[in-house]
Amino acid sequence: MTLMRLPAPNFAEGVTTATHLGPPDYARALEQYHNYVRALRDCGLDVTVLPADERFPDGHFVEDPFVIFRDLAFHCRSGAASRQGEGESLKAHLSDLRIVDAPADARIDGGDALFCSDRVLVGISERTNRAGYRALRDALHTVCGDIRVEPVSFSGVLHLKSGLTELAPGVLIHDPALETDFDLSWAQVFTLPPEEGHAADVLPVNDTLFVAADCPQAFQAAKRHCGPVIALDMSEFVKMDGGLTCLSLRY
Repeated sequence: MTLMRLPAPNFAEGVTTATHLGPPDYARALEQYHNYVRALRDCGLDVTVLPADERFPDGHFVEDPFVIFRDLAFHCRSGAASRQGEGESLKAHLSDLRIVDAPADARIDGGDALFCSDRVLVGISERTNRAGYRALRDALHTVCGDIRVEPVSFSGVLHLKSGLTELAPGVLIHDPALETDFDLSWAQVFTLPPEEGHAADVLPVNDTLFVAADCPQAFQAAKRHCGPVIALDMSEFVKMDGGLTCLSLRY
């Protein structure tokens, strides 16, 4: 199953650190969004698209309010006050999963939870604190007692997955804007040129990998390590600190 929410007409009022890229164009964003939906369906996913909700300008970034692992739906508490409440609007559509709410002191966005082939990395950021990391770790351990969950302090990008994702098992793709002292020596790390940094957010779907369009080095790296690779233009969502992973909840 895949759950999504249509961007609202006021989505440009959402929270962003990328104001230097200029305001997003709503009509173009909708075109990009529908191309994304079509590509997911072409890969065999059953996609449900919920109506837009103007109460939450960032509400189409449905990955942030929940982290889903097997039958667990961990309900996050965002460090951004304007985004708190988005998860409540999704709960009814996740009723077939076991929902666990983050405790009151926890702050966490799903964009800071990176599931790799042998571990889960949780970014410590402006949106996610140590209590959020611990709460997610403990919830994941109720599903898989030996799953490895590690905190990663970083700077330079909004979410961990804004600047670091897994290209293939044991291979990470990295935006040089993301700075961290965390030991990544267990993986091969491919660092993109700065102008392609946003392409560090890649999305695996079945045997296909989605990458940002117009990023030739990211595309070539994906082709070296993966099967089919699809490039999608996400430029209007990049202007709002968004990317390929954050527009859908896949479970």
